[in-house]
Amino acid sequence: MSQAARIRRNSLFSFLSISLRLIANVLVFWVIARFYGPEIFGQFTLAHTIATLFILFADFGFDFLLTTEIARDRSNASVLFQQYFSLKIIFSIAAILGMWLIALFGDLSPQSRILILIFSLYMVFTTLTNFLYALFKGYESLQYETKVSFFVNVGLLILVSLLVIAKANIIVIALAFIVTRILGFSIGVRFSFKVMPEITFQMNYQNWKDIKEKVLVFGFHLFFSYLFFQLDTVLIAFFKGDYEVGIYQSVFKLIVLPLVVPEILINALLPVLSRLNNENKVQWKRVGFLMNKVLISVGLPISIVFFIYADQIIHIVYGTEQYAEAIPVLKIFAVILLIRFSLEAFALMLTTSNRHKVRMYVVIAAASINFLTNIFIIPKYGIVGAASVSLLTNFFVAIAFFMTTMPFFAEWMINVKNFFFFTFSLILFYLFWIYNSLSVFIGGPVILLLLFIFSYFIVFSIKERELIFSNDFKLTLIKKF
Repeated sequence: MSQAARIRRNSLFSFLSISLRLIANVLVFWVIARFYGPEIFGQFTLAHTIATLFILFADFGFDFLLTTEIARDRSNASVLFQQYFSLKIIFSIAAILGMWLIALFGDLSPQSRILILIFSLYMVFTTLTNFLYALFKGYESLQYETKVSFFVNVGLLILVSLLVIAKANIIVIALAFIVTRILGFSIGVRFSFKVMPEITFQMNYQNWKDIKEKVLVFGFHLFFSYLFFQLDTVLIAFFKGDYEVGIYQSVFKLIVLPLVVPEILINALLPVLSRLNNENKVQWKRVGFLMNKVLISVGLPISIVFFIYADQIIHIVYGTEQYAEAIPVLKIFAVILLIRFSLEAFALMLTTSNRHKVRMYVVIAAASINFLTNIFIIPKYGIVGAASVSLLTNFFVAIAFFMTTMPFFAEWMINVKNFFFFTFSLILFYLFWIYNSLSVFIGGPVILLLLFIFSYFIVFSIKERELIFSNDFKLTLIKKF
């Protein structure tokens, strides 16, 4: 299979996997937010957020590292899997103990405590399943991840639908998350033998010193990159309460929808770019450049729609005045969304060029800024203040990534095509902002369509369009930009 065909195939499977997970989670969280109210929604999302935070701790970069290392050296895949899996078990045990400590000793409501304890089991089976996904990605066999994701998320949708119809307690819905994750892990283990027949789940702690530095770099980066983006939710819970968490998370659950685009591209291109960095630096740069163009072209129009129609989107999705306080928060997150889209390609270039340590230092600094600023801002300014701090820290991360990849930034971002695209976008934003009384169902599609047409014909050259849809990456199409 050609390189371009493989990327398109894996992009499709990545899209399906992420879409299944996204649809299931969006529907589940939407039902809870709309029918259970902000307070119960806040309790549920707080437990889920803490579980996700500890999933990142349990992963500690093992998933990301397993994918890149197997992509570079498949002949050593069995040993790599054993080493990282053994360490992952230790971190998973530490993670579940950490969640229990928070649930038992944290200043939380009784129902929040119970939900956190339940989600501790969800955390364990999710992190183990994620590790199997990393194995599939390393072999560029994302179809197995898609199959597991199908069973997990369709099962979750069915269970939750039945429970909501039965008007089940929120705790029972949380239990449904555990049941589906156990199912997913069991199926994933079966598929792992198809990908790597010689696979073994025995513990192997040999050569720990040889991989320690890589593990620490990837682990600290992964943990703190999520921490600086989600720490505000936990701090809101401690400084304000479940209701404010519910309002804040109602916005966050909307923002994760478009963020599926960079996640798809990262999943599909991570092993490819890791390999190309060793084999062909010119193609490595070429693929990264196209990734950045796609992300900017997609992220900017979506951010504009979210900002202009924030009030309509909140009222349509949640259908109640209880969530009116979320409108200014969504406007701030619309700007954050554009920043996130803008930095992802540069971040991935750092990782695949063995400069992941730079990302680690940046996100540790960002998490520190976020924490120190929020402990003063949230008590006084609440969720709007938390969103503003999130904007500040994301902007800091973007600037840091741009500066550490300055040759790419100067070439990819500062050019005539981008100047025309951003100018046209600003004009379009101004016109639709003046007439923001227009329905989002009319204005939104028009903005997206106009900017898509403009970027397709102006931002992307004919050769780039041919390259994206070609059967192979031909060296004759590669040029200096």
